[in-house]
Amino acid sequence: MRLARAIPALLALLALSCAHSKPMVQLAPAKPVPDAEAIREAESEGSAEPQRYVSARAYQHTIAAMLARERDDLPKASAELREALLYDPDSSFLHTLFADVLLRQGRLAEAEDELRTALSEDPLNAQARLYSARVAVARERPSEARGHLHAAIAAAPKEPEAYRELVRLEIAQGDLAAASAAADELAQAAQSAQQSPAAQEVDQDDEATSAPQGSALWTAERLREQSAEGQIDVARALATRHQDAAAARAYARAEELDPASSDALASHAQFLESRRQWAPARELQLRVLAQRPDAPEVLAALARLSLEEGDPETAQAHAHKLLLLARDLEPATGRASDGRDDERRVLSAALLRVAVPLLGVRRSAQAQAALEGALRLFPGHPELGFYRGLALAQRGRSREAAQAFEQVEKQLQRKQEGMPPQSLLGVDRATLLLDVRVQEALAKGRAGDAAQSLKRLRSLFAEHPLEDGVALALLDGFDRAGKGAEAVALLQAAVKSHGDSDTLLFALGNAQDRAGKRAEAEATMRRLLELAPQNAGALNYVGYTLTEGGTPAQLEEAEELLTRAIEERPDDGAIADSFGYCLFKRGQVARGLEELQRANKLTPDDPIVLSHLGDALFASGKREEAERIFRQALSRLEPLRSPPRKRGRAGSAHASIGGSGASTGVSGGASSGGSGGSAGVGEIDPSDRSPEPGDARVREELEAKLRSLTAR
Repeated sequence: MRLARAIPALLALLALSCAHSKPMVQLAPAKPVPDAEAIREAESEGSAEPQRYVSARAYQHTIAAMLARERDDLPKASAELREALLYDPDSSFLHTLFADVLLRQGRLAEAEDELRTALSEDPLNAQARLYSARVAVARERPSEARGHLHAAIAAAPKEPEAYRELVRLEIAQGDLAAASAAADELAQAAQSAQQSPAAQEVDQDDEATSAPQGSALWTAERLREQSAEGQIDVARALATRHQDAAAARAYARAEELDPASSDALASHAQFLESRRQWAPARELQLRVLAQRPDAPEVLAALARLSLEEGDPETAQAHAHKLLLLARDLEPATGRASDGRDDERRVLSAALLRVAVPLLGVRRSAQAQAALEGALRLFPGHPELGFYRGLALAQRGRSREAAQAFEQVEKQLQRKQEGMPPQSLLGVDRATLLLDVRVQEALAKGRAGDAAQSLKRLRSLFAEHPLEDGVALALLDGFDRAGKGAEAVALLQAAVKSHGDSDTLLFALGNAQDRAGKRAEAEATMRRLLELAPQNAGALNYVGYTLTEGGTPAQLEEAEELLTRAIEERPDDGAIADSFGYCLFKRGQVARGLEELQRANKLTPDDPIVLSHLGDALFASGKREEAERIFRQALSRLEPLRSPPRKRGRAGSAHASIGGSGASTGVSGGASSGGSGGSAGVGEIDPSDRSPEPGDARVREELEAKLRSLTAR
């Protein structure tokens, strides 16, 4: 269809060119290429009309070349254009067309020669200027590219492509002021075209898409759409530099230029979400949803934002809509390709982007449902299978999780003909494979196969000692098997071999804490802070340890450290819990209660967070609510299966992220809190939780608190 629509316009262009043809001339030596100033001088002097034509003898070859180019038959297009140029050697149009074909073949030097000839014949050839700029960019000559783009704009001020490429060039060069100026210049051109008498004559009720190609209204609409896109490019670049006020202005400008553009609204919403401005981001996404009611990426964004705002019912509705859309797209068994795989990929990615935050707030049953819906669209997709395995592991279904990870590992190890489909989250295959192996080893240990689990963890640690997920998984696996001292020895040896690695020091500090060596653990974490003062994990560990100490001096230092940790990771539920508990112990009960309630939203129903929250509620005079919270925490713990082992309190969620994979961002331990979110979809099943090594101790503390309450 694209080719069919192009042919009438192509024939009209060539017919017009032939009508103005003139006798052939010999190819002259290449002339110097005029710059933008020379173009303006030529225009002011009223120079003769440039040679933009195709002769009758070159016509057939030109048609054949352009059709071949549409079919991506570039060798055929090249051959036909060489024939055409035998008849029209001084045609700037043909040299430019030939340069385009050469560029598509990666033949930069030949393309550059053709463009030099084209511009010597016609310095006002804006398309040749544009292609010349692309060659200059590829040759890493930004100043030359900038000159060509300015010349292209001067020659064809109503063509938006050169403006857009100038914006991108200036962004790539780091000159955001120049990029913004180019985007504003395009916006001015769009407004001027929109206000032109020719465009104003068109009935305002007509849709822009009904305007014939090449008309004044079509030109104005094209400029307007492209000017909005240029402002979005600038806004994204400004946001990357954390120039948020300027980014917000650019987004507002984009929406003003093209109010009907859902792209501008969606991009602005993503920016606001990245800045944790949930409510305005949701309002913009709802406006996008009104235009595109079945857009998977919009539904996924709204589900995430609903979780952040503590509205699980709305999140559930959006997730349910995605699953209904997935059901309608499920491929028939044994079907031939129906051409809808791109739709399935977009929808699968949306379901995955809902599942990941659900895992982060430990709504693993709902996450599993979303992932299984995506897997019905792409059966056997390793990325989806991996996250499904994480959901099963979170639910305490360790044997099933181990089997799921084992299946994904086999899929990833297949040879080229069995390579997995395109990643949905941009995770490379090697990283995903390492994560799968780590989680498979942990799941085997939780399922009771400790020997196999520890063997695999040792092997993975030997191969990848500096990977965060591997080091923490080693700690978690050995600790669960009652071999914490061996984990300490392995990590100490690694630290000696690899120097002051943040990853190894953090894992070693956790291992020492779990082994009951609290003083050594604190010393290791302080050593880490000397090397990396903003390490949020170490700040949290030392801050929580000092909080437990409880002296005024310790609590003062703890508050300072935990304030820095909050700044580094504002959406980490474990850090919010430590900070709230510190404030509570310093006597700031109201502030502490507020922060602990926030921690419970970030890491819903974590027993340790609930225990601290109950303490703050009781201190606030809310005895009945405190008792309810303590009982809720108890309901989240597995029944005791073995005598409790003594450990330092900081060896809980506050000290470890429990062996999370490098690409997942989802904890495999008691509580990561790192994904943000305030509530999940639906109710939590009390059994929907993997037991943790510290459960026995936490249970004892909660039962003691309840006995104290009921005795009063």
